[in-house]
Amino acid sequence: MRRPLSFRARLTLRWTIAFGLLLACANTAVYMGVRVYAQRDLDANLRTLAATEIASSTDAGGVLHLHELPMEQLGGGDFTGKFVQYYTPDGGIVFESPLLRGERVLDQEHLARTLRGDHRMSTVSIAGRRGRVITAQIRDASAPYVAAIGIFTDQLDALLARLAWVLVGVWIVGLAATAWIGLLLASSALEPIDRITTRAARIATGDIDMRLDPPRSDDEIGRMTRLLNEMLDRLHRVIDGSRRFAADASHELRTPLTAMAGEIDVALKRERDPAEYRETLQRLRDQIEGLTTVAGHLMLLARAEEQSGELAAQEVSICDLVDAACTRVGPHAAARGISVAHEGLEKLVAYAQPGLLARVIENVLVNAVQYNREGGAVRVTGFDEPAPGDAWEAGRVRLEVTDTGHGIPPEDWERVFDRFYRREPSRSRRTGGAGLGLALSRAIATWHGGSVRVRASSDAGTTFELVFPGQRQP
Repeated sequence: MRRPLSFRARLTLRWTIAFGLLLACANTAVYMGVRVYAQRDLDANLRTLAATEIASSTDAGGVLHLHELPMEQLGGGDFTGKFVQYYTPDGGIVFESPLLRGERVLDQEHLARTLRGDHRMSTVSIAGRRGRVITAQIRDASAPYVAAIGIFTDQLDALLARLAWVLVGVWIVGLAATAWIGLLLASSALEPIDRITTRAARIATGDIDMRLDPPRSDDEIGRMTRLLNEMLDRLHRVIDGSRRFAADASHELRTPLTAMAGEIDVALKRERDPAEYRETLQRLRDQIEGLTTVAGHLMLLARAEEQSGELAAQEVSICDLVDAACTRVGPHAAARGISVAHEGLEKLVAYAQPGLLARVIENVLVNAVQYNREGGAVRVTGFDEPAPGDAWEAGRVRLEVTDTGHGIPPEDWERVFDRFYRREPSRSRRTGGAGLGLALSRAIATWHGGSVRVRASSDAGTTFELVFPGQRQP
């Protein structure tokens, strides 16, 4: 099978063909224009020559005679070939130029038209030479005659032939130059595409961390490069999320499933009464619910990190979400004597997906209660940060969740947002935490264009900062 032409070759070929056709049309127009105007000049010169010839044909006492060119007196050189032939009304030749040698210039039909007063110019062929001829009626002292005065077009034909060859040469050289320039331009224009193809080939082999070179200009290729990089970023998040999900699922589910299998094996080793089986099944159900919660968290975390799906953001009341979260963590906080309060939340609204934002607030509150001192306190404070100046963008709402726990070492301020990170593993096991809450909260906040971070921490407690697009309503 014949290998198809490359895009560069096809582009160059099409450009060359298009330019070649355009140049051919231009050359044809030049040739036809020169030919038309040269023919008009020749006819004008012929009229002048014919008028001079007719005026001088009877200047010798009114008797018709023939004038020849005095070439010797002009020192020789090139002259346009002239011929003259005089006829009687019945078609007999009276006088003629020697170079005609008896060959008739006018046939009977042409002679008759002239006698009827038709003096149009015409093209004739004499001994294989092309010429232009004009006719006229004249009279000497004795009788009327018909004059045929003409000039050969050898020089004009030769000039047009040379012009045609020049134009053909120009067309060939122009076509070759155009093909070369077109190849250079196509190569230059496709160079970024070649770089993109090379990078894409490396990415296709598994190097998904590589990106295309940043665009040098905001043209079509630059916009395509940015869109491809955005697509690669999203693809990387999807692949990385899938890998993390598989690793996390394996990490987090293996131990509970093993424990469940062991508990089932123990229950099956001997016959037991219904109460013991019920107790075993209840424990297994509790573990399954825990696994279901972890799997749900993992799925939501993967989705948030990939930023996949439609994020149906809407205006949601911060105060309502915080009240609902406080209600849910209230029993756990009350059991440890921890007070939960909020302030500054009046008329604060965020632009977010209500369910996801509620999950973020609840996770941070649960964390504040879980790692607090017995009899401590949790305070949620709201602030609004309007957009600067006349900027056409939403402002920000900021929540600070402060606890009275033992604090977080500075080196762990970022680690607390890692998956499955537990500052106190024994406490997490007692409370059933999987170490996904803060990681999930940060991923959801980032998806909304916000953030979650540790703002401050000491032995007196820790303050988490949550920022989301929003404003305080008037």
